[in-house]
Amino acid sequence: MVAKYNQGAPKRTAGSKGHTEYKNMNTPLIAGLLSGFAGLLVFLVIHHIWIKPIWFILPVGLVIAAAGGLAAGWAYTELLPNLPGRPWTFLVWAGLVSLTLAPAVVFAQLRPPVFVGTGLNVTAAITISQAVVIFVRDLLLPAAVTGGLVGWLIGRTWRAALATALAGFVFALGPGHNVPFLGNTPATGKGILLLLVVILSASVVLVEVQAALAGGKQVANKFNRYLNEPNDRA
Repeated sequence: MVAKYNQGAPKRTAGSKGHTEYKNMNTPLIAGLLSGFAGLLVFLVIHHIWIKPIWFILPVGLVIAAAGGLAAGWAYTELLPNLPGRPWTFLVWAGLVSLTLAPAVVFAQLRPPVFVGTGLNVTAAITISQAVVIFVRDLLLPAAVTGGLVGWLIGRTWRAALATALAGFVFALGPGHNVPFLGNTPATGKGILLLLVVILSASVVLVEVQAALAGGKQVANKFNRYLNEPNDRA
């Protein structure tokens, strides 16, 4: 039934050595790239309206969004044949992305706040070296490990596990970068809500753009076959 509804999934063929090869890999990668840019734009707009303008991060943000989008596109390619069909695909995908960041949210809530004070009087309660340790230990590593486990459980291949582990790592660097430092602070709820909106927005773009591109290629391929078979129509 999954195969019936996920007709936009990249087709898999057995390679010469028995491993899985992919056709039309460019469609999910393009969709992933656009989803990364969409997530960044949503993040910056909401941050501008709800918190404060931070458009100065746009150049660096575009690089991270591109890397995250490409990683998401690859991971989506690996898992799509085993995901439920649209319109539920984007919700499931958003849930999987949220799951990769969930351990960091829990760890942040179990730890004393890393900032004290409010407003302009906020001061750090930890050193830079401690912040680096927290960022790697409580965010990057758990996101990569959780992503890899999700990929293995759903995709059932080491390639799927690697793709989702990489995606989890880049998700943590991008939209999840503040998670370890917002625990037990007044900004916790606002930060999590903003993160969920970004994830949902990017997921919708990824799923719908990939489906549109895949559908367009199927129509083009059928038309080309029609043009290349004049004798059969005679």
